Amino acid sequence: MQPLIKKIEALVISISVQSGIGIIEAISEKDGNKKVIFQITSKTPLMTKDGYQIGASAIPVKAKIIAFIDSRNPLPMVSPPHTTPLLIIFDQFDKEGEVCVGAFDRVLYCDQLKLKLHVNEKTEIVDLAGKRVDQKDLEGKMLFIFYDRATKSKPVQANPSKIIVTSIMHNE
Repeated sequence: MQPLIKKIEALVISISVQSGIGIIEAISEKDGNKKVIFQITSKTPLMTKDGYQIGASAIPVKAKIIAFIDSRNPLPMVSPPHTTPLLIIFDQFDKEGEVCVGAFDRVLYCDQLKLKLHVNEKTEIVDLAGKRVDQKDLEGKMLFIFYDRATKSKPVQANPSKIIVTSIMHNE
């Protein structure tokens, strides 16, 4: 089964933004130094590893980014490939933490990621606008998960510091 979300790690070559539409040109070292074009809009979340929103101008050239792509959306047959990511993470060198994207069931387990979440009172659960969301409303929705450490058990278990709930449903 193909993963629902593809993760692309890349180095930024250039960024240009005009009238709310942006283009991030990057090179993916893991994919043999292939160039990829990320198309962004004002609705594309650009964040740090700890879940804070940033603007495209805050990402420097040669910065490492992690783009999460919905694998159900086909890539156009152009070279270099152009895609619109669900989320772009600016991987700051001085920040610890992990970010993942996936859909979780009612017990907060994601089969694709083999990850079980343990939410507590310190976990911030919000939507993309920053509005608080109740834990019972997480099931089946695409979630952006921010956490510091995870167990090495199977399944991997994590206590997220922040969960961002999107409007994308797993079965869409």
